[in-house]
Amino acid sequence: MGSLKLALLCGVLLCLLVQVSLAAKVRHHKWAVEYLFWSPDCVEHVVMGINGQFPGPTIRATAGDTIVVELTNKLNTEGVVIHWHGIRQLGTPWADGTASISQCAINPGDTFIYRFKVDRPGTYFYHGHYGMQRSAGLYGSLIVDLAEGKKEPFHYDGELNLLLSDWWHQSVHEQEVGLSSNPFRWINESQSLLINGRGQYNCSLAAKYSNSSSVPECKLRGSEQCAPQILHVERNKTYRLRIASTTALASLNLAIGVKFLFLFVYPVLKIAQMEN
Repeated sequence: MGSLKLALLCGVLLCLLVQVSLAAKVRHHKWAVEYLFWSPDCVEHVVMGINGQFPGPTIRATAGDTIVVELTNKLNTEGVVIHWHGIRQLGTPWADGTASISQCAINPGDTFIYRFKVDRPGTYFYHGHYGMQRSAGLYGSLIVDLAEGKKEPFHYDGELNLLLSDWWHQSVHEQEVGLSSNPFRWINESQSLLINGRGQYNCSLAAKYSNSSSVPECKLRGSEQCAPQILHVERNKTYRLRIASTTALASLNLAIGVKFLFLFVYPVLKIAQMEN
């Protein structure tokens, strides 16, 4: 009788393991890290991008999934590693992206395969972890949804994703030399702050609403790389706001216009337009 119970228990556990393995997926991404001419704040500079885009592509997975990123370094003069910010890397410390600690930097022309499991849902991001590569724009969002069958604590109708960053007009090599030199050379405040890789330098979108503004109004058509991204919401809808700060040096406070009423219950942000 005891052996029969043990056999039944083993059978149930095996079925559960099979179900879990069937639900979990392998999310494969093929990336090329490269230099790009870009205008994040309406002034053209060189950025580090992935697959021809800046910021890098968003990775979306479900808790329990395995993420595989086949990364080729197309930077001609420097190595590269990627750190997956907030991912615990249980059993995969070599995928953590810490140069000279958990892995060697990926040399120009070489390919390295990151393979790791995401076990906890949440809003994460990834970034370059070699020299000042995060300051150069090598970053992107990583979103992990709840495992199948799990429910969020609150209902929401949609999501809004915000990736915050600081941006300098100095090259990252000038920044790095200044910050590591003796005597120390401070690189000053960033020229711009970016939301989803977009900002405006030496002009203001709000200038037309002020008679005393000393900064000229931005004249944008909407197709520019620096034109602000428009996030569409509907009245009386509930939205989840996912925010990740990839800033290199700045510590930011985020505020949203007073024409909106915000009812905040973590992790949900309810947005409704105020009357009058």
